[in-house]
Amino acid sequence: MEPLLDNPKTAIQRLIRTGETHRKAHAFAAALPFYLEALALDPSHGPLLLHLADAYRGLKDLENCLFYWHKYLEAHPKDAGIHSRVADAYKKTGRHNLAIAHYTRALQIDPSSRYALMGMGDLYYKDQAFEEALAYWEPLLRLDPTLVNILTMVGNIHRRKFNFQKAVECFGMALQAAPENPYAIFGMADALRGQGRFEQAAPYWEAILKLDRHNKQVLTRAGDCFFRLGRLPQAEELFREALQPGYDKSALLGLARVSIQRKEYLEAKRYLGTILERQPKDGRTLALLAQVLAGAEGPEVARIFLKAQLSLYPQLKELQTALAQL
Repeated sequence: MEPLLDNPKTAIQRLIRTGETHRKAHAFAAALPFYLEALALDPSHGPLLLHLADAYRGLKDLENCLFYWHKYLEAHPKDAGIHSRVADAYKKTGRHNLAIAHYTRALQIDPSSRYALMGMGDLYYKDQAFEEALAYWEPLLRLDPTLVNILTMVGNIHRRKFNFQKAVECFGMALQAAPENPYAIFGMADALRGQGRFEQAAPYWEAILKLDRHNKQVLTRAGDCFFRLGRLPQAEELFREALQPGYDKSALLGLARVSIQRKEYLEAKRYLGTILERQPKDGRTLALLAQVLAGAEGPEVARIFLKAQLSLYPQLKELQTALAQL
């Protein structure tokens, strides 16, 4: 056993060494008494305050983490990394205003602080403040364009905004770094679909279907892509799979479109009727039903139907468009 020494500096070093041995072995609770004893000998010991915070973080005790990080920042107020850690802890505990304050302070100290840029963007993304998230994540990607999780989230923001070309660029970069990342594969498939590049989208849909065959959104959007490419049996199979768990409007619309293409108008009516039982004012479904009537009974019947529906629902632009196209 190592002999006890009276020299405070030596005693502190010995206590920290022992505490670190426990902490690195993930015995966080066992490390605390040694750190606390050392802290009693030197309450302003910066590295020791950080060791204590790390031990409490290992115990998922964020309040004590914050206590020791704030003690450290009293003496080291320009440590951007610790401001980011404090912000992360506040974000995890739902105190977003405090999180923003410390991320902002970190970026004032170091505008290229990756953790602060990442954390601030994540906070805004989770609050669905997507423009604000981009303001932090785009500079982060200029610093490191290989951050796959950030690339996919930025790609998703652009996809939601219908900025499909930017989305394709982000997902392409993500796939260069991680070719089998399912979020990037799905994002690329859907962004190419959004651009109308169905031939290029198809291999990505085929890839994501191998990874996630039970996701309704994947099934219906892949089905839509294959339908547009004239691959009707494959599209029909996917739409039917999407219906297996229960009602799905997109799958029923897809099956109706397949039936119309095959001139199976009674089948198409049945699918559309299922939707209209739940959503009698759905413009897209009513417009598609007019297409069924035009094929089965002629354009004049479809015109009469559309005019009657427009008298009931004049605000439905889909009906106005369908009438103009007849």
